[in-house]
This record gives sequence, C-alpha cells and structure tokens, in this order.
Amino acid sequence: MSVRVAYLLKKFPRLSETFVLGEMLAQEALGTEVHVFSRRAPDDEPRHAELERLRAPIELLPSDVDPWRELFGPEAATGELLERVRQVHARYSGLAHPKFSSLLAEALWLLRRTRELAIDHVHVHFATDSAVVALLAHELGGPSFSVTAHAKDIYRRTVSPAQLRAILEGSAFVVTVCDANVEHVRGLVGASAARKLRRLYNGIDLESFGTLLRSAVRGRILSVGRLVEKKGFDVLVDALAELRERGVAFEAQIVGDGEDRPRIAARVLQLGLAREVQMLGALPQGRVRELFAQAEVFALPCRIGEDGNRDALPTVLLEAQAAGVPCVSTPVGGVSEILDGGRAGVLVPEGDVQATADALERLLADEAGRHRLASAGAARARELFDARHQSRTLRHWFESAIEDRRLACASPA
Repeated sequence: MSVRVAYLLKKFPRLSETFVLGEMLAQEALGTEVHVFSRRAPDDEPRHAELERLRAPIELLPSDVDPWRELFGPEAATGELLERVRQVHARYSGLAHPKFSSLLAEALWLLRRTRELAIDHVHVHFATDSAVVALLAHELGGPSFSVTAHAKDIYRRTVSPAQLRAILEGSAFVVTVCDANVEHVRGLVGASAARKLRRLYNGIDLESFGTLLRSAVRGRILSVGRLVEKKGFDVLVDALAELRERGVAFEAQIVGDGEDRPRIAARVLQLGLAREVQMLGALPQGRVRELFAQAEVFALPCRIGEDGNRDALPTVLLEAQAAGVPCVSTPVGGVSEILDGGRAGVLVPEGDVQATADALERLLADEAGRHRLASAGAARARELFDARHQSRTLRHWFESAIEDRRLACASPA
C-alpha cells in the first residue's frame, strides 16, 4: 500500500530529538513517503550526520500565515470551507487556547498543502500546539492524523485535560511511549477518550549501538541529556563530589546543553570537580556513540520537576543499554520499564545523592556486576526497543488510519 505521511513538528531538525529523526528514517526504509512540515525555524545547533540520510523534503511554515488568503485567495477551496471553519470555531474555540486564531490559520495552510501534496496522513510528535493544528486541519476536511505523546506534553501542571481529550477524540490514534504514560493519560482524560491510546516504546537503531567496539576507560562515568531540571544533573554532580570524598577514582563526562548549564557548571566549580568532570556541551550522535564505547557506567538520575514535568522513556538509556553500558537511574516515568524493575540496570530513589553515589561506587568496583547488567540491558534493548519492529507497527497503524479515512469519505453522508 502506498503511504504518504507528513510529519508536523514545532521545529525540525532538533539535536535533542533523535527519536523523531530515527523514526522517519525507519519509515522511509519501509517505503513510506515522508514530508516534513516544521512550524518554526530550527535552532542554530549541530546537526546529526544521520540527517543526510533523510530523503524527505523539509518545508517551513510561513512565519505569519494569512487566513484570508487561504480562504479567498487563488488557491482557496470551495465555499464549503467557510462553513467548516464556522463549525470548527464553534466546536474548539471553547478550549480557551490563547493562540487559537493563529493555530486555526496554520490549519488552513496545512489543509491546502496536504491536498496539494496528496498527503494521506499527518503524524505529530508531542500533544501540544502542533497536535491542535493537525486536529483543526482534519476537522476542516484534511487527512487523518495521529500523535505521539511523550512527557512535557502530558505531565506538566499546565497541561489542559480538555485539550488533550479533544486531540485524542479527534485523532485516528495517539501513541505514547511507556505504560506509565498510558496510566497517567487515562487519569487525565478518562477511559472513553483514552480508548484510542496505544503504547509503543521508542525504538533505536540497535545495530549502530550494538556493534560498537567497547574500549571502556577505567572509572569513566558518562551522562547525556539536556541540562534541565528533570534530568537530575544536579544530583549527579553532588553524587560525584561524594565519590571523590570517599576516595573513589573516577572521571565523568556530561554531554548536553540547556537552560541549567550555567548552574551545573557553577556547581562543578564550587565542589572543586573541574579535574574530574568534563562538560562537553551538545554533540552529534556519532560522537556520543564513541563516548558510550568508552564508558564503564552510564548515569541519569531523572527526577520530577517542580512543574510536574519528568522523563518518560529517555532515549539515551535505551542507547546505553544497546551499547552495553550498565545504567544507573531512578524509577521515574517509564525508566523502570527500560531497566526491567532493576534487573537490567540499577534503580535508586529519586533525588537521593547518597544512593546514587553508592550505586556508582559499587558498579565501578564490580566488574562482574557491570558485565551482568550490561548483558541484561542489551537483551532488554533487543527485546523491546528495536526500531525496525516499532516502525513496522507504526506503519501498520498509519495504513489502518488511512483506510478508515477513505472508507469514511466514501460512505454516504
């Protein structure tokens, strides 16, 4: 079955969202024709080398969509669209979204472009404004749509249950990335709206990590992620200071950038860890893979932020497992699902500096334990997080949504 899928994203490409690029590459490998709509210009940051493999065109939405041109310009659809706009406004303006008018204008633009490109289906990552645009475009007569919900879009205290419910009810389906998320969303929107919710773990390219030649540096601790509250880098740095106080020999590398970088860097200096801790900034995935090969232990002490945000299924933990690096993390979100409740990695209490230091010290001293956890983690990755399997499942869901939409359009009103 020929499938043309548009990915609608806030910004693309993004260095921190390797899972989106990986998913699109996996879809293209299955023969899916992919087109990317980026609602905003991407940030000025390094690009992953894998981006060159993406065949899909990347189209930037106009910075200021003119709804009048979409409604009455030379490329406008029939007058039926005006009535649809009236109905959609009446139905969804009650969501009280502060940017509803601009999102509706974007939806009109998306409706026209998906028709011009003969797009069969639209997929969105994150149940935020982009998902609202896809919903409105669909209600205006556009293609079916689906959403992958992750973490900040469902856990922050500012999340609107009414908006999330509308997205779920209007979608062909909504994917979320772990069982913990499924239970949380059901609690927000109720069982009826959640009937379209499906769990599909993020997948990674196991071959690119599983074939790394391990050359671990003695005492090397690696951590990778955006330098934001929910990643727990402050806990990690304090745990590293505790290791040094205990006389444990180690060196640590922290990869990533983010709003908390100045604070974390200042904490490293304040604790006198400048010799032991390297802050390497944001790096492309190829370089990160090299660092995985050199690490003895991977640490990511995730925590719940003050705004309720948290990690759901940190991709770097999946990558560390596939690379054969034993992991230390916390039972936040879907982390326990990654680490199999502590059988495929070490789980420590959230925010616990002493427990984090204890776990790191034990693993650095226990070569057999590291090998055991690394083997269990690699097996877990092969079992649950193979991008090839996930991409086939998602492709099947796309095909079903497209067929359902065709049947609905073919049925008498």
